[in-house]
Amino acid sequence: MIKSKETVVILCGGKGLRLRPITNDIPKPLIEIDNKPILEHIINQFLSFGFEKFIIATGYKSKKIEDFMKKKFKDVDYTVINSGDVNILERIRHCISKIQTNCILCYGDTLTDLNINKLRETHKKNKNVMLVSSYPIRIPFGVMDINSSNIVTKFEEKPLLTQVMNIGFFYVPKIMFDVFSKYKKFEILLGNLAKQKKLKSFKHTGVHITVNTVAELEDAQENAKKLYK
Repeated sequence: MIKSKETVVILCGGKGLRLRPITNDIPKPLIEIDNKPILEHIINQFLSFGFEKFIIATGYKSKKIEDFMKKKFKDVDYTVINSGDVNILERIRHCISKIQTNCILCYGDTLTDLNINKLRETHKKNKNVMLVSSYPIRIPFGVMDINSSNIVTKFEEKPLLTQVMNIGFFYVPKIMFDVFSKYKKFEILLGNLAKQKKLKSFKHTGVHITVNTVAELEDAQENAKKLYK
């Protein structure tokens, strides 16, 4: 196994409001999927690819995440940075100010079987841009085109869109760290990088599980075993 020099930053600070009442007591990254907290799945994935250094970016119920890390990953090189109740961009800034390497930034509520070695190899060919992993979007409805007379001119059941969605897993080269101090919102930063052609998609088409709502949590329990096939 090749040991990685990059630092992994896992964003675990959100309040998980759409998962209430579950998140009244625990932060979203500690919700169990297939009998393991989401955060444990994520860290184990990175460890399997040779990553050794982690920053856990916390806010909401940070103490519970700190206690979990001490118990489960006491032999792993990690730092917990509790930024409190701040937006995602400020949370990232607090973390990268402590990093002297390139980093991989990911969300603490997303599980994938993304090949991180391929993400790293893609960076080597695109050293001056930020990479963002993307995933195809399929609309769960029948979609129609209509004309000015309300005649349906096209019908398509659950189409796959040409646009893709951001699923996290950003590869951020150290030379781009300063860009995080230039904006107030993460989505504005990404939009401007796109305009400057400094943001490149790393396409993922395998398993992708996001846990934002109770319905998604139920789906996650059904789909988690696909991660290990």
